[in-house]
Amino acid sequence: MTKFDKSMFRYVVDETKRLPRSNKTLCFYGAYIRLGEFIDTIESLSGYLQHLGIGKGDNVILCLGNIPDAVLSFYAINNTGAVANIVHPLIPSQALKKIADDMNTKAFILFDEFFEKYEWLKDSDKPVILCAASDYLPSLYKIPYEMYSYRFKKNVKFDSRIVKFKDTIGKYEYRNVDIKGEDIAIYMHSGGTTGKSKTVMLSNAAFNHLADNTIDLVGGGVDDKDGMLMVLPLFHTYGLGICMHTVISGGGQAIMMPKFNPKAACELVKRRNVTYIAGVPNMYAKMVNCGKFKGKYLKKLKNCYCGGDKLSNAIKKGFEDAMAKSGNPIKLCAGYGLTEGGICCVNTMDIHKEGTLGKPTKNNKFAVVDENNNFLPPMQKGMLVLSTNSMMTGYYNDEELTKETIFYDSKGEKWLKTGDIGYMDEDGYVYFVDRLKRMVKISGVNVFPQEIEDYVDKYDGILRSCVISAEKDGKTYLKLYIMTKDGVNADDAYIENLKKYIGANLLKYSVPRVVKKVDYLPLTQIGKVDFKKLQEDSEKEDSSNKTAE
Repeated sequence: MTKFDKSMFRYVVDETKRLPRSNKTLCFYGAYIRLGEFIDTIESLSGYLQHLGIGKGDNVILCLGNIPDAVLSFYAINNTGAVANIVHPLIPSQALKKIADDMNTKAFILFDEFFEKYEWLKDSDKPVILCAASDYLPSLYKIPYEMYSYRFKKNVKFDSRIVKFKDTIGKYEYRNVDIKGEDIAIYMHSGGTTGKSKTVMLSNAAFNHLADNTIDLVGGGVDDKDGMLMVLPLFHTYGLGICMHTVISGGGQAIMMPKFNPKAACELVKRRNVTYIAGVPNMYAKMVNCGKFKGKYLKKLKNCYCGGDKLSNAIKKGFEDAMAKSGNPIKLCAGYGLTEGGICCVNTMDIHKEGTLGKPTKNNKFAVVDENNNFLPPMQKGMLVLSTNSMMTGYYNDEELTKETIFYDSKGEKWLKTGDIGYMDEDGYVYFVDRLKRMVKISGVNVFPQEIEDYVDKYDGILRSCVISAEKDGKTYLKLYIMTKDGVNADDAYIENLKKYIGANLLKYSVPRVVKKVDYLPLTQIGKVDFKKLQEDSEKEDSSNKTAE
């Protein structure tokens, strides 16, 4: 058995043997779960799951936010050989039912305050474990929070099938299971590289390799003097892979934050052992602008990484200016990853090039191909492809799409199509241009909305922008939505000058026919501009206008 050919939980246990059992592993509002308790609780919960009949190859829905119960439950599911079927905690009731029915889920681990909305689950025979945010809160917060949350769960009837998380611990011993690295550990629900909703299958080895590939980004083998602000959700590879598995197996603290709030995040950095942050651009922007991102406490930050969306020059500069004023001139390091391949490319303090995604991390290789999978030379745009040991096994119940997404070159090397357009320079730095699914053809020319947005966001007075496609009389054109800074008058002259600016920097096909000023742009759960929502709303509006005509 190799270092990686084991369950994710066993990988954590083995990698942290060098540390005392008193090492702080999870921090939740000042309450700590230490390594010994962490391992013992997971083993105990694993035994309870086995008592329920959960075993190798089964799947258990894990539908929780960033609370300690979620991390403990994840590793317990993994320790039984079952698959953690990770679902967004705000998923609508019927959507959760569909996933459970389609995938023959054996049990559910859910947030107690949301249980009432799952009417169909009350009459089910499937076991349910309900977790409370207060389970691991320190006493200072525990009683007030329980008083606040009582109204959401007062009607829950507990019995032998529906139990509290805390009541599963200390009842059953864990029986060893032969779990291999190639065994599926996670079902991750994703837009996929195709833009359609897909379920990605990820193995134990993929995540163990991911932790090994990225461990140097959080200081290598550390102890609890180092910690990661764990605000990214577990239902994304970024949160699950970096903030949880890499940090915990590396020996650091995961300092948990269930819901992002910029002032509260700054307070956690100030008061806890936060030495690393992994976040998305919008998160950093809000922290810098909240008025609390300043002072001596910022000096302890060693690295801050940004992914999930393209990092604008304005956000990067704002962060780095604030850090420099606090006496810690570290950079905000942009990186790149995807559910199907993990976190695979990043700038670091030592290897850093502005405007790029950095260089591939250890055991990752990037290339650029055309539509026929021919490899392209440096500086030529095409699809970014990735060869990595943290690659997905495939898409659940979709062999055809798996074959479309994974290909082998003439030497037999396995490559993953990312679905993103980009290029590489001669030094090996990776550049992102746009998502393939966003690419628009205007008069037969490929136009990239992200490229337009990058220029628009640099224009004087623009706060944020988004480009979508529209169609009229069979012809495709572009719509540009802009949010402006306070005091900016986006009148006809301003918009006309903005169009001229775009035309002076990009091909004429990139100049939007329509420019709309809006008060806000919809965001996804992790803070990206939700271009899909804008596209849908625009199509509905156009359809209504046609009907009215």
